[in-house]
Amino acid sequence: MKHIIIGTAGHIDHGKTALVKALTGTDTDRLKEEQQRGITIDIGFAFLALPNDIEAGIIDVPGHEKFVKNMLAGIGGIDIAILVIAADEGIMPQTEEHLAICDLLQIPRGVVALTKTDLVEAEWLEMVTEEVREGLRGTFLQDAPIVPVSSKTGDGLDILRNALSDAAAQVQERGADGILRLPIDRVFTIKGFGTVVTGTLISGVAEQEQPVEILPERIVTRVRNIQVHDAPVERAFAGQRTAINLHSVEKQAIERGNVLSVPGLLTPTYMLDAYLKLTPKASHPLKYRSRVRLHHGTSEILARVILFDREELLPGESAYVQFRCETPLIALARDRYIIRSYSPVITIGGGEILYLHPGKHKRSSAPVAQMKTLHTGQFADIVAHYVEDAEFAPISAGRIAGLIAMPPARIKEEIERLRQQGVIIAVPGQSDDVIHASHYQRARQELQRHVEEFHAQFPLKSGITREELRKKLPDALPQSLFQRMLDELSAEGALEVEQNLIRRQAHRIHLTPRQQQIKEKLEQRYLEARFQPPNKKDALQDIGAPDKEGEAMFSVLLTEKTLIRIEDDLYYHQKVFADMTAQIIEYLKQHQEISIGDVKNLFDISRKYSVPVMAYLDAGQITLRKGDLRVLRGDA
Repeated sequence: MKHIIIGTAGHIDHGKTALVKALTGTDTDRLKEEQQRGITIDIGFAFLALPNDIEAGIIDVPGHEKFVKNMLAGIGGIDIAILVIAADEGIMPQTEEHLAICDLLQIPRGVVALTKTDLVEAEWLEMVTEEVREGLRGTFLQDAPIVPVSSKTGDGLDILRNALSDAAAQVQERGADGILRLPIDRVFTIKGFGTVVTGTLISGVAEQEQPVEILPERIVTRVRNIQVHDAPVERAFAGQRTAINLHSVEKQAIERGNVLSVPGLLTPTYMLDAYLKLTPKASHPLKYRSRVRLHHGTSEILARVILFDREELLPGESAYVQFRCETPLIALARDRYIIRSYSPVITIGGGEILYLHPGKHKRSSAPVAQMKTLHTGQFADIVAHYVEDAEFAPISAGRIAGLIAMPPARIKEEIERLRQQGVIIAVPGQSDDVIHASHYQRARQELQRHVEEFHAQFPLKSGITREELRKKLPDALPQSLFQRMLDELSAEGALEVEQNLIRRQAHRIHLTPRQQQIKEKLEQRYLEARFQPPNKKDALQDIGAPDKEGEAMFSVLLTEKTLIRIEDDLYYHQKVFADMTAQIIEYLKQHQEISIGDVKNLFDISRKYSVPVMAYLDAGQITLRKGDLRVLRGDA
């Protein structure tokens, strides 16, 4: 089953609603005011079954200039436009505005219905048909069929159905693999069921009991029931007019312009980069920082237009721009949009969204070049740009799908190709997360630079600790990539990685004669002290080096593991402590347990030394404390 959306367009009182009723039997004027005044005020809906297993939802839009805002809320997600032109009047102002809107939205297909033919003579009809054909020149409808029809007599309805069927056959079916997006155009309540939202499902699939999120309010809820064309269903597909009954959400919390999607994927934005084309019939140039009404999906928001390479955009011209919105917008790159002037409210242009969440660009040619790549570049260039823009933070195909209107599977395929080409790098152990190769190489260079700077600043230290080096790199860089860099640089002979220390491959500590003398005296002091070593300050005082040079040599002995830090300011020479450890183990083998008092007697030391020594052995998994006693870990 193929699902498509057909939308009407055209001037007020040209017979759009009557035509929909003649085609479907449904009167789309549901509001009491519409029925009383005989004009369409808001969008209405009907269903039309077409040959070749095609189901069409029809959106009937208002034609009055005062209600173009409502027209825009309905026209955004359609596949085929029926441009309705009354044969007795021909092309009128709203005909032209609606046609321009459809053109700017790049609606794929269209049919022209020349209505009210029962009111005109054949000669007049022929003349109007030629005028209409001329008026459509240069638009997406220039080659579309023009079908004379009378909703009153039924003449031409079968021909119109066939024309719609032919157009529907040429429309590319929306895939079910896109992310769920339903721009909301109506909100109401049903007694006993609660809040219902309706809209055109423009991508993805909606299912009963599926978790969903209403944006930009970030209301997370679940789908209770689904209806398509007034019939209950378990699933709704892209291209269907859909009504969704929500769990536990108040009607007042939702409004037209909100978007229903999967939780956590789409994020509201206040800025977006875009391609903008001004209509040739725009009444005046669009100046830098002009305030406009931005229509996207079913929403209307106010925004400022930022021009980069000019002060104003003339009618008929196009440019790359940035919109700075006054309220949050939910969109994806590649979506189409319309802008209307703030006052008077008339349609002046539209185009394509290129990038979400950009920073504020400086006014130069640089952002223009970047946007041109996103607008006209190959899909690989666009995906690579999103990965590169994430900088050191890993990004996945799923995350990119939350930024650009393209199925995640298609993005994943492109990511794999880019990975094979070396443009991007997979993050070890993080599913399909990737980082751009340029950022990876930059991080590698930063890592090496920090090691070099450390050696320059601390020439007497063997190397920088792993933790300290990691802190100098961007926080967003994954730990697994940090480890990969160390492995690569070590394999290449650039770095040495020794347990927790990292140093340049060729780095060696070079001591002056005085430094060597201080180091030897310190070592000898701790060897002679045996089981009752001095604290650092006293040791340095004892050898006559209570200065920075003495401190530096003490650090060298620690780095070389000649001295071992037991606790706070307690240090042992590693040979002495190895002797102590061996004696304690031998004692335990003979006596099975040892107390602090036994340790004191064994080495003729006080609790100042014996307590931290045994705590150190406990932490080293050599002994195990049981009350006031210790046993060998293997005997526990």
